[in-house]
Amino acid sequence: MNENTRARLLLFFIAIPLFVLVLCFFQFAHFAILAALVLIVQYLSSIELRSMLSRGGLRDPGLRVTIVGLVQSVGVYVACILSVNPTEVALILFFASLICLTIELVPLGAKKKALFPELLKEAGAIVLVHFYTALLPSLLILIVSGFPDARNATATFVMLTLGNDSLAWLLGKYVGKKRNVVDVSPNKSIAGFIGGTIGSVVGAFVGLGPLAVAPWKPLGWNYVIVSLALGLGMAFFVIAGDLFESALKRSAGAKDSGGIVPGRGGVLDSFDSLYFSAPFFIAFSFLFHLFGL
Repeated sequence: MNENTRARLLLFFIAIPLFVLVLCFFQFAHFAILAALVLIVQYLSSIELRSMLSRGGLRDPGLRVTIVGLVQSVGVYVACILSVNPTEVALILFFASLICLTIELVPLGAKKKALFPELLKEAGAIVLVHFYTALLPSLLILIVSGFPDARNATATFVMLTLGNDSLAWLLGKYVGKKRNVVDVSPNKSIAGFIGGTIGSVVGAFVGLGPLAVAPWKPLGWNYVIVSLALGLGMAFFVIAGDLFESALKRSAGAKDSGGIVPGRGGVLDSFDSLYFSAPFFIAFSFLFHLFGL
């Protein structure tokens, strides 16, 4: 049994039961435990991304960018607690993100003449770190703490992403023959992509079916169509998130984003798909009034 397989078994037998325990019995302060976990993941993700930028020949934007991003996410969590309107929280998130990004970019205007040739690269690095490890994690905060039916929303979101990852790995490992489908991730296979898509679709049918509650539960053909659309859309963005992070690692000449997660690599290696799929999940939920929205 290799290290990756052991890590997945630990996830299945330890991490998932703990996650379910928190969802069912520790809902105080809008799932404060899950929000705190997201903040920790965000901090570690930012550190890893900044390290990759350095290895890729770009200037590290610095700890200041990481801290400002955390302040933004904490602000979103506070807004989730104080506001009863998720649309209002989403609007606060949008403007808070713009303000924080502006604050991060302001120091570039005071750079010395000798640093002018590097300013565009530094600005690009700041925008990437802010978008990838501040804005996207803030959206996870919105899901776990801001949705009216946050418990089912969080459970469904995790099933959509984890189901994709698990079936992609399972079919890719034991069925996948044709590999080297994409250069940024040579081990990916057609069977893995198909398995991941099936995992997301199944997660959607479970999340919008047995787990769903009135009055937002879709019924009849509406249930079938909405579940298929959500599952297929999430599958695309989950896979895209994985490939995007792989591309960043290839550009930096790194195999993993870090080494903190046994058998998985870094935190970004484990949460890249959740980050990339969160915007679609939120937009889809608002559009079809899921989870009490």
